[in-house]
Amino acid sequence: MHKILIEVKQKSLSFSLYDSHGKVENLNDTNVVNTEKMVFSDTYINNNLGLIKSFFNLIVIKKDISTVNISRNAIFPLVFRIVEDIPNIKEVNLLEEKTISYIIFEYLLTSKYIEKVDCYSIPSFMFDKLDIDKNMKINSRCEVLFLSNFMEMNSFNTYSDVYYKKNIDIKGKLDKVDLEDIETFFRFNNNLKVINLYGVNKTDIEFILDIIKSNNKKGIKIVLNQQQNDKQIISLYDEISEKHKKLFKDNNLKLKISYTKEYRDKNTLKQVNLSFLRFILILFILLSIAASLIFYFKYKEDTNDINEEIDDIDKVIDLNDIGNFIAEDEKIAEEEEKETPVEDTTKPAPSTPNPYYQKFKQVFSELLKINDETVGWLKVNGTNINYPVTKHKDNSYYLDHSYYKQKNSHGWIFMDYRNRIDVLDKNTIIYGHRNNYGVMFANLKNVLEKKWYTNKNNQIITFNTLNANMKWQVFSIYTLKDTNDYLINNFTSDVTYSNFIKKIKGRSIYDFKVDVGVNDNILTLSTCYNNAEYRLVVHAKLIK
Repeated sequence: MHKILIEVKQKSLSFSLYDSHGKVENLNDTNVVNTEKMVFSDTYINNNLGLIKSFFNLIVIKKDISTVNISRNAIFPLVFRIVEDIPNIKEVNLLEEKTISYIIFEYLLTSKYIEKVDCYSIPSFMFDKLDIDKNMKINSRCEVLFLSNFMEMNSFNTYSDVYYKKNIDIKGKLDKVDLEDIETFFRFNNNLKVINLYGVNKTDIEFILDIIKSNNKKGIKIVLNQQQNDKQIISLYDEISEKHKKLFKDNNLKLKISYTKEYRDKNTLKQVNLSFLRFILILFILLSIAASLIFYFKYKEDTNDINEEIDDIDKVIDLNDIGNFIAEDEKIAEEEEKETPVEDTTKPAPSTPNPYYQKFKQVFSELLKINDETVGWLKVNGTNINYPVTKHKDNSYYLDHSYYKQKNSHGWIFMDYRNRIDVLDKNTIIYGHRNNYGVMFANLKNVLEKKWYTNKNNQIITFNTLNANMKWQVFSIYTLKDTNDYLINNFTSDVTYSNFIKKIKGRSIYDFKVDVGVNDNILTLSTCYNNAEYRLVVHAKLIK
């Protein structure tokens, strides 16, 4: 049991471990409470949490308190439970010269009212997550790159690093901080495939397996990497395999040993049948060629199917007319802008339906008969992109399904499932595969050519929905390593959105000299590039 000293100082609540020096009032022992300086046991607080919360809420309101000071990081969870529901508490100061732990980070992610955190140090990925998701202002008194040996050896610098990591290394005897960070990593990560263990003892391996079980992780390969002079690794492998047989089966886990070269040299057959190796090599080559041919003919068949679907759509609505409809709409808009009233303007002008709108409305009516998930039509000048746009309940279905909802490796053009068409999000995102077969986003690579992006006709994208006809002005084009930081559809504040706009404009390969502000809606086109290692991205803002 610990005792917590709580003091009211200059519009702040200060929490520290009580060192028993000096006389202060103890709420456990007396009905007379000095609200300037109090001592509570952690047991009393946990057993009377509702009473404690109400008590300090009254003190906070009466004293106009907005800040909490915490002398030791270890008592942060207890303090947080006391103040988490008090709206007046906006700032938390962690006074101990220690890096914020994962446990504190997780509590801050659930905070409803805290706006500012002052600490000795914080890993950059925690800083990014709290800043973007919670809009918290973080002040770090010391720059620290890594929290634990586990984080350092796996180069965890951002939240994305933790979330998308597929392979991790765990080395040597693990201390308390390593174990905490490993446990929290498993709660965040959903993509882990391989765990490489180097010199990790049986106790720590079982700790890792318990975490895997409690988080219901599946399909992970655990590799025991043999260290020099380690002759016990086989017995360790046998013991772990037998003891956790059910866990390995239920969660599809695999346990492997990676032997040192010295061990393999001593225990591998000295003589190898050269003819057998040649046979294996030839068989491998033949199988590779067969697989390549199967892939080629399957892709070609899928391309033929996609082209047949496009021809079918063409028969229903005439794809070529779409371009004519768009040109007609632009011509009508230009003529309306040039017209000046010459008659009595007090009389309302007769309403003339826009022929473009009438035709396009008919187009969508026909398209919805083919695919009830149709949400719009996208046309990008200077490319082959002139397609209806779909939207499913997730972002995976149209990766391998065509417009007619048939299995097809080319997929179709689709809108992010989070986006809406009745009320536009700040960022409307459209995806499509890029390939060498001239369909979907195949020609989106044209936007990287100077003759394309310097042509003003190409800088206007048409994206119409069932509700509106819209033109979009291109303001940024770029490629970057596979990431998802540009795939945010809505933003927690104008500051967050402004920073987002600044970031994506700064990446552009060309300055389009287009002003984009927090009141603008933007359109994002995204596809894979350079063998899927990169993403090709186009951003445009709504202009009409």
